[in-house]
Amino acid sequence: MNLKIGDTVRFLREKGGGKVTGIRKDGLILVEGEDSFEIPMLETELIVIPDKKDSSYKDVSKRIEIERSSYPSEIVIQNELENRIIHLERMVQKLIRRIEEIETANTLRRHTHTTNLIERVPIRSLEKSKDNIIEVDLHAHALLDCIKGLSSGEIKNYQIKVFREVMDKYSKERGRQIVFIHGNGDGVLRKAILTELKYSYKKCRHQDASFQQYGFGATMVTIE
Repeated sequence: MNLKIGDTVRFLREKGGGKVTGIRKDGLILVEGEDSFEIPMLETELIVIPDKKDSSYKDVSKRIEIERSSYPSEIVIQNELENRIIHLERMVQKLIRRIEEIETANTLRRHTHTTNLIERVPIRSLEKSKDNIIEVDLHAHALLDCIKGLSSGEIKNYQIKVFREVMDKYSKERGRQIVFIHGNGDGVLRKAILTELKYSYKKCRHQDASFQQYGFGATMVTIE
């Protein structure tokens, strides 16, 4: 089919058509529709519309009907796209669930690993009585036989756990003084202990322990 500028054409597989306004070097045909916009089309997607008086007019019209009926309608295409979207959404949901399952499994493995590594040291062996003051060393090496494989967060949580157990053990002994040795370090453990005292043990007094004995690395708590 040799199209030329000025030919009236119809789109074979979709509604619309117009006049040929140009032929590009890449072979695409420019068709100006009723909205005055030019649409680039493949020549194989167009058919020249002859004058109604022309004998071939009916044949061309019939060909257009056949081509359009054999090509999926817009509704069919839309339904297919919606089905694909639904399928993709289901796949994404499955992936999300699978990721959650993997993360849960990893958490359980870490928890089991941590539990196996942390061997609880009885409080009695942690306490040292000096001048009727109980000392509790919260350094990791004093609490745990092995810290390999433990994160700093896991170690700190365990240190706070020991702190709470000691506090709960002596919670009814008014006047009891306990020195928690936490060391200087970055101050994270000390801040965590002060937070515990502020919100969970409000009736207890606390202060920095003797600088001469502990430097800045210990806090004394008095049970009231």
